[in-house]
Order: sequence, then C-alpha cells, then structure tokens
Amino acid sequence: MHKELIINAFEKARNELINQGHQNPSAVKIAEELSYYIQEIEGFSLGERTYRDYYNSAVKEETKDIEIRQIKVVNGLCQYLGFDNYVDFKNDEFPKVKSSHSTNSKSFFQQNKIVIILLLAVTTTFIIYNSVTQQKWMIWETDHYVEVDFNAKLLKEGILKLYDQDRIDNFRKTTPDCAYPYFKEDGKENLWYGKNQDGKLEFFTSIGLHPGTGKTLKKITPYMIKKYICETY
Repeated sequence: MHKELIINAFEKARNELINQGHQNPSAVKIAEELSYYIQEIEGFSLGERTYRDYYNSAVKEETKDIEIRQIKVVNGLCQYLGFDNYVDFKNDEFPKVKSSHSTNSKSFFQQNKIVIILLLAVTTTFIIYNSVTQQKWMIWETDHYVEVDFNAKLLKEGILKLYDQDRIDNFRKTTPDCAYPYFKEDGKENLWYGKNQDGKLEFFTSIGLHPGTGKTLKKITPYMIKKYICETY
C-alpha cells in the first residue's frame, strides 16, 4: 500500500541533503528530515526510528508492500512529494522511484562485483572532476542566492550549493506586511516560512529549504498571517 511512498520520500530527502552539501547522508539523517517536516506540517510527532523501520521494510527483497499506520504520516509524505493526498500520489502518471534491492540486481552485482566496483570508481572520479571544473555553484548572501566559483571549504561546511537557476531567479527572503500578496489568483500559496538558527521566523518567496538550517519551509496559512504578520488580515 505505502511501499512506493516511503521509498520516494527517502530518495527525495536524500537528494535534498546531498544538494545541501551532505556527501553521503545517513538513513538516520534522512529520517530526521522527514520527521521534522511532518511534525511541522501535520503537527504529528513520530520518531525517526519508525521512519527508518518503514523504509527498511519497504526495500527488503521479500516485501511486496507495507502499511504506514499513521494517516498523518501518509498525508505528510504525500505533501512532501508534492501531492495533495495519497490518491493523487497513486494516480500520478510519472514513474515512482523503485527499490534497487531486487533479486536480479543483487545476483548481477555478485557475479560482476569487481567490474562494477572499478566502473563505479572511474565514474565517481569523472563525476567529481567534471563537477568541480564545469559545474556552477552558488551561496546565500543576506536575502538571495548568488553565483560563485567553487570553494572546497565552503562545500565541506555546507554553504556552497549546486547552482539552481530557479533559486537564483525566484527564491528571496522577504519581509511581508498586510499588503503582501500571500496567495495567487488560483489560491496557491505565495509565501513560505521557517525558523532560522536563532529560532526567529523568516519568510521566503518560494518553496524550498531554509538557507541557514536546511529545513523544509512551510507554506503560509491565514492563521500564521494573522498571528505573526498582519493582525487585521
């Protein structure tokens, strides 16, 4: 029932952490990200261990499917993947992420272990070299991202990010007031928020991760507008 859902969520969280500078994020770190996101979105707290247990069960070769018993976790994972609900997720026309733990792939790896390891080593070396010499990079400056040259120290510290044109063009920190266009004409959110490292609320013009903490930003709601921005909203 929920096998593809948890695998897709872990894969997305893994990729986002890598983009933040985590070279090989652990399952614990990935589960913590999902746990934090769902707690913020759904107001439901569930330990990262449970998320890992769900994921580990999902990727086992003999597991055909799993059931996530907490409906708020299901809803939260769907929202994390960009869907309004589980029905939309299941009806999505694009292929879902599949587990790489199938019997055939495992057997193939065992039979060609040395060759695969050598190919992976060569490929990794090429990717790293190509990324460093040709990939564009960016860092956060005050209230927006700017393009910069590669810097190994900043990359290690998690400050240097892979260049993203959408982030450059559309992602800004802003200070909204009562006249701010909080919602688009179709009703979709036009503002997102998150706490910085000092616990202070900050607001941004696009969905994404907080530049300072790496946490997933939350969409604005009428409640948040009235409580923190405009009492007369």
